Amino acid sequence: METKDIILELHKKRGLSQDELDTKVMVTRQAVSRWENGETIPNMETLKLLSKEFNVSINKLLGEPR
Repeated sequence: METKDIILELHKKRGLSQDELDTKVMVTRQAVSRWENGETIPNMETLKLLSKEFNVSINKLLGEPR
């Protein structure tokens, strides 16, 4: 799986909207949309926040095996 698919899947499983996710990781809704469209990937600091929010490793977010 690619990062875009993983982020989308994790935030849908948590029942979070893009607006709720952007608030939790301190980015814009447009940034979340760009991740989910595969236009960009989160920077390292944001990956750390996403990792904590979703309780998964950064490697998991990047689509790498554990």
